[in-house]
Amino acid sequence: MFLCFMLLGSLIGLPNSVQASSAIVNPNQVYSYSIMQRDIEKLAAAYPELISYESLGQTKYGRELWAIKLGRGESTIFLNGSHHAREWMTTTLLMKMIDTYAAAYYNNAEISKNNIRDLLDKVTIWIVPMVNPDGVTLSQQGTAGLSSSLAKTLKQYNGNSTNFNRWKANMQGIDLNRQYPANWSNIKNSKGYPWYQNYKGKQPAQALEVQIMMNFTYKIDPELTIAYHSSGEILFWHYNTLSKNLARDKSIALDISKLTGYSLVQPEKNPSGGGYKDWFIQEFDRPGLTIEIGEYVGERSLALSTFKGIWAENVGVPLYSAQKSYALWLEKQKVQYLQQTMSLLGDTKLYSKINASSGVSDLEPQEVEITAQKGDWYQVNTHQGTGWIHPSPGMLINIENINATVNLQEDTLTYKYPDSFSPKVSIASPQTVQVTGKWDKWLLASFENGNWWIDGRKLELQEPMEEAAPEATK
Repeated sequence: MFLCFMLLGSLIGLPNSVQASSAIVNPNQVYSYSIMQRDIEKLAAAYPELISYESLGQTKYGRELWAIKLGRGESTIFLNGSHHAREWMTTTLLMKMIDTYAAAYYNNAEISKNNIRDLLDKVTIWIVPMVNPDGVTLSQQGTAGLSSSLAKTLKQYNGNSTNFNRWKANMQGIDLNRQYPANWSNIKNSKGYPWYQNYKGKQPAQALEVQIMMNFTYKIDPELTIAYHSSGEILFWHYNTLSKNLARDKSIALDISKLTGYSLVQPEKNPSGGGYKDWFIQEFDRPGLTIEIGEYVGERSLALSTFKGIWAENVGVPLYSAQKSYALWLEKQKVQYLQQTMSLLGDTKLYSKINASSGVSDLEPQEVEITAQKGDWYQVNTHQGTGWIHPSPGMLINIENINATVNLQEDTLTYKYPDSFSPKVSIASPQTVQVTGKWDKWLLASFENGNWWIDGRKLELQEPMEEAAPEATK
């Protein structure tokens, strides 16, 4: 009836994915809006427990601003790219990061000395890979397919040039990274009319794309943001930064400078604002960075041949940033004192204090008394003493006791605790099983080899039939 998981590991593979070691994003091409959309769908299908996506809204010309969610943690960081049309390689870079990190999570692998599964269980990375899809499409394809009147207008905005490779604005001739309400009225070197670059618009947040980005930032409330641009191999990190935050923000910038080899831009006394990074620092009082990838190439997009080097320079940047984001988030969390008993269902470390570098002892599955919580850390009383634990998703829960059965119509994976990435125990053949517990979408079922968890999303619970009362004796 049962087959041991250890013997069938090569057949079972990873949860709901057959592509965890296969690259989906191909950076060796002009990375267009349509290719990006296709790859987003493929990534979400390949890594359904880790990646989701949503449309934040449409541009004036009907293209979606897609936001991708990568990770399962409460702390958040936000990455974005292609505010500027000709800088579309930043989209390629961000999409490749999503692909690479997701595969590493499913394979439980490390990147740049970061355990990706541990990191993405703590932090959620939100990415808007293409802020300016209209402009990117114009930069890559020119005016092909547009109405003659719109093509004529755009050519005028481009100085009557047919070289749209240099195009930086959106398709209304507005520079999106000069649109944010951060000293907007004093932006330097702005064109006075729609143009292929540097026109700040008639008022801040005039462009739909900028309105969408601002609203989304408020919604996800990130601890740290990175806006990717090109080119120059430089790093902007300061915008009228408060003195209390200077050491914090400069330390982060210096570390990223070491990772990438990019130079820090020195703070200006009266900086020209209007950029996403400027607005974020001003509005949220948190670290915000603009990273300019690639050697300076002037008014054009980066050559495809430069991607390999750019990738090597930047692959570790969001991972480092996620670690910093988590630390900043955790520092802000208040300790809540509790008194409850919960089920610890997997092996974990018991630490003497939060974020300790090593565990005091190894905890086996048991009932634990929770005395306090700070963020996603729990203080527990156990047989081995008192300390702090940081359990993986699904490992520390309150089990709802139920009495039901469920009919398994096909071979079903059983798990040690209720999470798709917990250790697999066995494959149960089709049968009817007793269900004694429930948590979220998961069911605790009784099998011949023990009580194990199964994914209950597609299963229908059957309540036990009540026994008929005996007829009264005449």
